[in-house]
Amino acid sequence: MSVLVKSVLLLSMLMLVWARDTNVYITNDLEGREDLNIHCKSGDDDLGQHVLNINQAFKMSFGTNYFWGTLFFCSFQWGNSPLLHFDVYDQSRDYYLCDECKWYIKKDGPCRFEQQPDNSNIYKCYDWNS
Repeated sequence: MSVLVKSVLLLSMLMLVWARDTNVYITNDLEGREDLNIHCKSGDDDLGQHVLNINQAFKMSFGTNYFWGTLFFCSFQWGNSPLLHFDVYDQSRDYYLCDECKWYIKKDGPCRFEQQPDNSNIYKCYDWNS
């Protein structure tokens, strides 16, 4: 077997080892009990538009790969709000933080549930993308 073929096989095996499944949950946590309209995409996939009632969640599952960046972004709108955007999964930010990423959408911005190394829980809130 040539060195090139061996290298390609080794790289393929490493990619399978480092690839992992990720689940992202987006929950409507808007004050005022408004419906939340979301539309999520990646560079390759359009997951369509969804309407979430209060406390209702949308789940998306996908494979990530250590060598290539995975990015899923969503637009959010409710009532008369402007169309807002946020990257719900950015591999460079999230790969080591969560493989079960739980977002709670609030009017001020999305908040992620994070379990700390000491098993305490926090909600880390972010600003909407510009």
